[in-house]
Amino acid sequence: MRYDSSIMPQHLNPMLTPELEREVNFFMKWGYLLIEEAITQNQVEQIRSALDETFERSRTQFTHQLLEEDDRFAFLLDHPPVLTRMKAILGNCIQLHSATARVTEPGAPDQSWHRDGPWPVDPDGTPFGSIPGQINCGYYLDELTMENGPIAVVPGSHRAPFKPPEGFPRFPDEKMILAKPGQAVLFNGWLYHRGVANRSNNRRRACLICYQNAWMKSREPFTGPRVTKIKENGTAEQKLLLGGVPQW
Repeated sequence: MRYDSSIMPQHLNPMLTPELEREVNFFMKWGYLLIEEAITQNQVEQIRSALDETFERSRTQFTHQLLEEDDRFAFLLDHPPVLTRMKAILGNCIQLHSATARVTEPGAPDQSWHRDGPWPVDPDGTPFGSIPGQINCGYYLDELTMENGPIAVVPGSHRAPFKPPEGFPRFPDEKMILAKPGQAVLFNGWLYHRGVANRSNNRRRACLICYQNAWMKSREPFTGPRVTKIKENGTAEQKLLLGGVPQW
C-alpha cells in the first residue's frame, strides 16, 4: 500500500536536553511521570465543556474515539508538552493507539490492579529494545483527592515479569497520584495501576491519550470524519500519528 513518505521522521531519536534526559531516566526506572503545566487553565475549561457535552449525549462512563466527538479535543493529538516527552521516550516514529475519556460517577468502586497490555513482560527485554511500547497520558480535569479517587500506581512494576494480583490489595510501595487540573500523568502501559473508588459527591473526569511505537497495531481505526479531515489536511506529524503509514 502506497503512502506519502514525506511524513516519515528524518531521525529515529530526538536530541534530548539535560532536563528531558532526567525525565526519561525517571520514567524508565519508575514507569510514570508527572508533567506540570501540561495544559493551560483555558484548555482545561475547554476540555471540561467538551467532555460534559459528550457525556450528556452518550450517558456512558467510557468514551472511545474521543477525537470524533468534538473539535475541541483535537489539539490533544499532538500537544507539544506531552508529545515532546513521548518522543523522548519512544522515539520520533510514534502513532496514536487510542483517545478515550472516562467519567467516574460518585459511588464508583475501586478498580482492580491491571496493565494495559495483555502479554507478559520479559525481564531481558526484546531483541530491538522496543520496551516501553505503549504509554498512556492522563489529563485529569478534576483535582484528584483521596475522596474522589486518585490514580494508584506501583512504581517500577512495569518491569515485573508477572501480571498484577486480582482485586485491589495494598502494596507497601504503592503511590497515590493526586493530580491537579493542568497536570498530566504519563504511565507505562505495563505499570500496575488502577483508579481508586470515588467516595465524593462529584464526578471524576479524565481524558486518556495513548501512544505507541508506530509499527504496533492501534486500537482505533482512525476512519471517522473528524480524524479523516486531520489525516487529509493536517501536518506530517499528525498524519503519522493517525496511521498515515498503514503497513510497516
